[in-house]
Amino acid sequence: MKYKISIFIVLTWMSFSGCLKDSPAVDFSTVGTIVEILPVNGGGIENFDAAALTFDPADAVDQADIVLNIASPNTLSKTLTVTMEVNDGLRQSYNTTYGTSYDALPDSVYSFTEQSGTIAAGKRLDTLHVNFYPSKIDNTKNYMLPVSIKDAQGQTISGNFGAIYFHIDAQ
Repeated sequence: MKYKISIFIVLTWMSFSGCLKDSPAVDFSTVGTIVEILPVNGGGIENFDAAALTFDPADAVDQADIVLNIASPNTLSKTLTVTMEVNDGLRQSYNTTYGTSYDALPDSVYSFTEQSGTIAAGKRLDTLHVNFYPSKIDNTKNYMLPVSIKDAQGQTISGNFGAIYFHIDAQ
């Protein structure tokens, strides 16, 4: 019986001391601030499908969101203004790279409620809205509206998630 208790005590002691000095798998303490469009909302080419616009063609107006995020170990101590732009060069590059033929979405079928977002000090997120007018869109064509972060007041803009590729596929 004493032997079993001794074994139990040794095993318990070893299980508590085994992981106490482990270093984290990834050290985020040296990472700077990166401004991005949240991938779950379609940010980045990797999330192209998530940025598909599937509005009812009979709707007069509908809306899509662009969620801006500060990806960093800590929040910023000052307010950050992030400016967006339509970047048609991304559409052209996408067509060349993937052998597709998306046309530029006509500016008469969308509008921005605002083209810059403000992330308050101590916060991480802001959401911008783009209005689309589905009843004006020719749904027999493939369209793309790539929107990218133009300026983040000197902060690093994500190379992978610095743009969102809104697109409409012909029906």
